[in-house]
Amino acid sequence: MNRSEEPKPNWNILVSAEQLAQTVRRMAGELNAFYPDGEEITALVILEGARIFAADLLSQVTFPIRQDYLSASSYAGRTQSGGQVRLRGHLPLADKLRGRRVLLIDDIYDSGRTLAAVQEWVGSCSPAEVKTCVLLEKKIEHVKPVKIDFLGISIEDCFAVGYGLDYRGQHRELPFIAALST
Repeated sequence: MNRSEEPKPNWNILVSAEQLAQTVRRMAGELNAFYPDGEEITALVILEGARIFAADLLSQVTFPIRQDYLSASSYAGRTQSGGQVRLRGHLPLADKLRGRRVLLIDDIYDSGRTLAAVQEWVGSCSPAEVKTCVLLEKKIEHVKPVKIDFLGISIEDCFAVGYGLDYRGQHRELPFIAALST
């Protein structure tokens, strides 16, 4: 069976492409109101999941941005956090964050392990300020509670894919966010 003959999944869409566009527009407005002074902000995008969200969001902000990227994950091919957070590419960033206003951008606040680890590491770099911007928050009790300054949408407890979120490298390209049935 070739790829074009594979059955298409019957997605349970959680957030439509239109809802995503509206949410990103709203969040960009909130950021523009929060950062009106024109000072350059360092946007630290958590890879890979937040790449699409960050690109759409940052294309709508009116203040100067310097983008950097950090790879962080606690899933390692599973549908639940494994508890161990791996940061990659962070050491060269430490000097770039010192004394800067940093905006962490992530795709989803789930267990909280990844965001807590990234916030802790960024804090150790002596930034002037750290704010956290997250597209999705699961309506669950978080293992590691963290402060979210700019939040997009709350979703039910499920494994979400699309708009950058993946399962084993698949489904990132979907223009909506859907629940993955495993």
